[in-house]
Amino acid sequence: MATKELPQQPDILGPGLVHEMRHPLMGIKAGLELLARTTGVGQSDEFRLIAQQVARLEELFRTWQEFFTPQGAAPAPFAVEPVVQRSVDLLAYRLRKLGPRFVFEPAGPTYGRGTTQALLHAVTNLLTNAADAVEHGGRVQVRVLAGDAGPEVRISDDGEGIAAADEARLFEPRFTTKRGGRGTGLGLHVARTMMERSGGGVQLVKAADPRRLPWAHTEFAVCIARAP
Repeated sequence: MATKELPQQPDILGPGLVHEMRHPLMGIKAGLELLARTTGVGQSDEFRLIAQQVARLEELFRTWQEFFTPQGAAPAPFAVEPVVQRSVDLLAYRLRKLGPRFVFEPAGPTYGRGTTQALLHAVTNLLTNAADAVEHGGRVQVRVLAGDAGPEVRISDDGEGIAAADEARLFEPRFTTKRGGRGTGLGLHVARTMMERSGGGVQLVKAADPRRLPWAHTEFAVCIARAP
């Protein structure tokens, strides 16, 4: 797969700008809620798509605000599956296009320790990448696994895969394997940083891992600290 290293750019996504950008977003959200109450458009696919994208922007702003806080939010115990379901819901319009090629395999009540915002961002980012990888055919599966060290969320796809030469650089800021300027090279870096702050991590699953799906060309694990 061709790779592209993005040039260094001034960091303009500071906390002040993120805060200011949330104000017009709140106005858009309020306008959508008013339209849903006063017209019949709230049940249309187009309206749902817009509403989901606004919800995703809202989650992204929360993520960036937490990212810019030096210590981040305080880790605490939480239920894992509802956070993963929230990520699936945020991407529902896109995942629905995959039909039976997308599977979410929950594990029942599973608890970890960390911040829900970090997990939500990591899973949403990896799930978006997986959907990109199978845009022209293939499948995606999300699993919640229990483990001695803590729960894991596995995101697997059978897209093009990742070249061995790129594996060591996947989490470097501004490094992307996506073509045509589709990637910023920040998603994986931010996801891993936030998960590590909360006692977890994000890693590429090696082929020798016994719990890796045999059909997967790419599989990531979002590792969550064990709940006390």
